[in-house]
Amino acid sequence: MSRRSRRGFTLVELLVVIAIIGVLVGLLLPAVQAAREAARRMSCSNNLKQIGLAVHNYADSNSERFPMGTRDNDPSNTPTGRPWQGGPWRKGSVLVKMLPFVEQSNLFDQIDFKGDVVAQIGSLGYSGANGTKMSVYICPSDGTTGNKLSGAHQFYNYAKSMGNQVMPGRYGCNQYPDANDDPTILGGEMFGPGSTGHGSSNTQRDISGVFSRWYWGAKFSDITDGTSNTIMFGEIIPSCGDHHRGGWYNANALWTATTGPINFNTCGWNGVRDNDTSLGCNHYANWQTSQAFKSQHPGGAQFALCDGSVRFIPETVDYATYQKLGGRNDGQPLQMP
Repeated sequence: MSRRSRRGFTLVELLVVIAIIGVLVGLLLPAVQAAREAARRMSCSNNLKQIGLAVHNYADSNSERFPMGTRDNDPSNTPTGRPWQGGPWRKGSVLVKMLPFVEQSNLFDQIDFKGDVVAQIGSLGYSGANGTKMSVYICPSDGTTGNKLSGAHQFYNYAKSMGNQVMPGRYGCNQYPDANDDPTILGGEMFGPGSTGHGSSNTQRDISGVFSRWYWGAKFSDITDGTSNTIMFGEIIPSCGDHHRGGWYNANALWTATTGPINFNTCGWNGVRDNDTSLGCNHYANWQTSQAFKSQHPGGAQFALCDGSVRFIPETVDYATYQKLGGRNDGQPLQMP
């Protein structure tokens, strides 16, 4: 009987093959990661489009006015004092008002708006890290990485725009337009209305963008700069801001301005409050920069404009151009980035 010689791989050949595979994986991995991020970014864009459409549908059903945040729907009560605090005033954010228009009528119909809306939504299983997620309000690029929230807070990644609003700084940060400083000296730019600090007003003339911090929302007729030139909603990373971390249904969480630059770094904390005020503009509780739009997308963030379109705006956008996009009626010429 003849024997057939059997030849296997030598150790050197095996190592060469492994090395080649390693090189190929190294070359392909960035492309795979880029493809995955592109898919996540597209999903994120679709969420913003759905939110923009929801605002339009809400306005069609409510005298052409955008949804409002803190608002008491009980006519026997008149908002006074500090309506954003607890008790009967906690009527939920604009995202709560939009629930029927993002296919969440079942949740909306369970809410009694004469009571504490925030507590009710929490009791329905939407609070905490293990609560039911509202996927339309979450960008897949962030997931839970940027949502280091705790207690009764809830994940989300989209917030309303107050536009080019005065945002008084804290901890020595007055780098951007401030109520007590001249923005032309500081290098900032302000156009048109927006004179009330942090958008804490219910009066149209005090607000630059299309939402105030409290219970005022614009009508389409108020957007004289054009709906395609005005930001409606944008991306945020909740754990990067003291108020943003309050959750999507909290009326005192979503207020966000274009005053702070896109992706300005206030994300250095680990979810535990601290008193390191030396961080200045980078402190998570400096509302001038922390209550600003941020994303996990490289190089910028996505925004829904008032015409319902979605645009990616780079973080390198000219500051003045960004403020013009935030304002609804500044009357300034605008060249889109």
